[in-house]
Parts: sequence; C-alpha cells; structure tokens
Amino acid sequence: MTYRVRFEAYALVQLHGLPSEAFDALLDRVVELVEAPWDAVVMPPGDDPAYRRTVFGSGWGLLTFHVDDSAELIRIFDLTWIG
Repeated sequence: MTYRVRFEAYALVQLHGLPSEAFDALLDRVVELVEAPWDAVVMPPGDDPAYRRTVFGSGWGLLTFHVDDSAELIRIFDLTWIG
C-alpha cells in the first residue's frame, strides 16, 4: 500500500527557505514514509498513534505528521531544520 502525502499550510510555509540539501533529504524521507508510514516514533504522550515524528537529513531535520490509514494519507504539518 502506498500513501499519498499532503503538506498542510504551516508546513508549506516552512518549506520556503529550506536549503537544497534539506529539501532533498526531506523528499527522500517522505518517499520512504509513503511506503512505511509506521517507520516513525509516536508523538508523546503517545495517546494517538496516528501522530508521528521522524528525523531526516542525518538527524538535522524533524518531520511531524499525521497518518490516516483509512484514507491512505500522510498529512505533514511541521518541519524543523537546524542545519
């Protein structure tokens, strides 16, 4: 099963100004997630396993998203790049 990806408004704003290496690393990680969205950590406090977080770009980036299994959709709502 392959999931679709949607960047929510705040994440779209955060994409602006990302260095090219960060953008490439983000895309690489998102491509991995569409095949295996469960390959990420459940966000604390862990009450809803649909909210997940993962790193990208050798640990320089953090990606926060929601997985909707019934719609086969990953909604990315927060990006952080510290590189």
